[in-house]
Parts: sequence; C-alpha cells; structure tokens
Amino acid sequence: MNRLAFFAVFFLLFLASAVFADPGVYQNNKKAVLYLGSAPPVVDGNFADWAGLLGTSPEKFAYGKLRATKDPSAVIVWRTDNKKLFIYAEVTDSVANENDLPAPLAWRNDSLELYIGTDTSSHIHYVPTDNQIRLVPVSRDDATKIGVSVNDRIVDTERDVEGRVIYTDTGYRIEAAVPLRLLRIKEFAVGQAIRCDFQLNDANTGERENLTHWNSKSDNTYFDPSAWGDGVVEALSGAK
Repeated sequence: MNRLAFFAVFFLLFLASAVFADPGVYQNNKKAVLYLGSAPPVVDGNFADWAGLLGTSPEKFAYGKLRATKDPSAVIVWRTDNKKLFIYAEVTDSVANENDLPAPLAWRNDSLELYIGTDTSSHIHYVPTDNQIRLVPVSRDDATKIGVSVNDRIVDTERDVEGRVIYTDTGYRIEAAVPLRLLRIKEFAVGQAIRCDFQLNDANTGERENLTHWNSKSDNTYFDPSAWGDGVVEALSGAK
C-alpha cells in the first residue's frame, strides 16, 4: 500500500470513529485537547470559529440514563489565547430548559461544568490552580443571558465574562470567554499536560435527573480533582 492510500484509509477510519456536531466540531474521547493560539474566537453566537476542532463528550453516567440515542449528550471544545479560556458546547437535549437558578446552584437544572487544573500531581483536594466552571443557559429570547460561576462564585457576565446561548431544535449551543486571571492560571504552553473533566447536568422537570462526565463515573468531580482525566495543550495553528 503506498503512502497516499495508507493515509486515506487512516483518515476514513478516523472519521468513522468520530462523532460530528454543528458547526463542524467533532468528538473523539481518546484525549481532551485544549487548543492554544494567538487569535481568539469571536463570542457572538455564530460559532464559526469553532469549526473543525476536536471536542470531548461526557458519556459516563454518574446517574440517570439516555432518553434516546445521544439524548442527553454534548460535544465540548475549549481553546485559549493565554488571556482567556474560550469554551464552546453543542448540547443535544430534547427537553432544553431555561435555567433561572443562580449559577452556583444551577447544577440542579440544565447546565454544563468544566474542570481544569495545571497541577498534574496526585491530589484529592483542590489546589489554587484547580477550577470548576459552570455555564448556564438562561433565556431562549436573549442570547446574551448566560449564568457563569467559577468555583461556585458568581461571575459578572457584563464585565468579566462574555457568553452566548442559542437554543436549537435539538438542544442548545453555548459559548463563553473566561479570563485566566479568574482561574488563577498565568498561561499555557504547547505540549503541557493538564487535568480536566467535563460534566453535563440534565433535567426534564426542573430537577437534575441525569449527570454525565467525561472521565469520572461518580458525582465527585466538584470536590476531588483526582477523579479528573488527563488532557494536553495543542497548537491551534495546525487545526485552524
């Protein structure tokens, strides 16, 4: 088999193992990738800047069960320009709610949580660079309304965090930009190992019924960083 044919077969096998989501991000759960690049995406509800990037999906149920194939589910992508952490998620949810709870309590209804830390040593309690970020879809009518908390502290979404939420026929899309200073992280470097996890909170009637993670099989990510998985920082230039 010549080299061109080999790479063609490899690419087709990769596509067969990946799950695609609008606007063209794709999911392959073998590793969690944080992209590093100098050009930040525009947080405007258009989502075009996320096309073609590798995302991660929380598919391990801490409790609950699928209502249907990939319902509920999410593909989550993140990137950084070493000033902010940018987050995009495509959520499939046949009962996508407006969540009006304060962000620190919004785990009880539809919401996303992302966990990230730069200390890769074994530890079971949060250290200063360990972080829990919660993103909350708030309004179908106003895409600029988004709830955000960092380590269960409400973040000012008018001054400190940019965000957009667009509800769709199949769920919702959400994007946000969180300053690294709020995460007590100075910067990232290409090739750097990180610790991370991703969580989807799902409710039908106003109280959480499904809880899924990317790495942890238990409801312990919010207090035990040892439950998180491994991630890596990769250069954005090769992907976009």
